[in-house]
Amino acid sequence: MDRVQEIFRADRLIQEFGMKLLEGREGYAKVSVTVEERFLNAHRIGHGVLLFAAADAAFALSVNAVVDAVGVQWSLNIFRAAKPGETVIGESRIIHKGRQSMVCELTVTAGDGRVLARGQSTALPVSREAFAAGPGSKGGGSGSPTRG
Repeated sequence: MDRVQEIFRADRLIQEFGMKLLEGREGYAKVSVTVEERFLNAHRIGHGVLLFAAADAAFALSVNAVVDAVGVQWSLNIFRAAKPGETVIGESRIIHKGRQSMVCELTVTAGDGRVLARGQSTALPVSREAFAAGPGSKGGGSGSPTRG
């Protein structure tokens, strides 16, 4: 199983949201999710957190396909609403890969091509041993890998 598939299958939120992996390779990923009833906000449009989740899932897959990493910063501007029943596509591509950080460009579109959101995110490489070491360990941060 390749690295992207392994991460995709092991990510509980991706699975719980019913996301689909459309494309994944080193430095790039694209996922989709349907705007179901459970993802609507009080205005009966797709909740902003669903758009963020689609972008973040693609981010997690694109950076972790390169190296084990944790997300440390996100900025996402939402321009348009996702409609009930439509497909939302999250896309991430690495635009900077340094020794100590990676920066990704994020785009969320609707199935019809409308751009719903754009942003950037930053990840820091970290060893799997740091995840296992737990809270307070050097380089372990919170002790659990973040999605991105």
